[in-house]
Amino acid sequence: MCFSVAAMILLAAFVNTDEPAEERGVVGIAYDVKTTQNGYTFFIEDVDGGKMKCFVRSLPIEREIYEIKGTLSEDGSIMFVSSMLLVTEN
Repeated sequence: MCFSVAAMILLAAFVNTDEPAEERGVVGIAYDVKTTQNGYTFFIEDVDGGKMKCFVRSLPIEREIYEIKGTLSEDGSIMFVSSMLLVTEN
């Protein structure tokens, strides 16, 4: 029994329990764009009415439709955008 507990403790010390942040995607309308010292924050609203605060380094255009991908902060309050594509209507 003691050997099992010791083995589990050793294994836990060498296994990284931090999972990599999962990249997520959303399509929606950008609004409330604000300039920060390091980039821009804005909100994106999807077709279901869901809203997400985002941070990006390039300026989004107010009231344009974007497909964005990124990772959420640890507390889930902001998405750090890794890619942002302007969606054009055909």
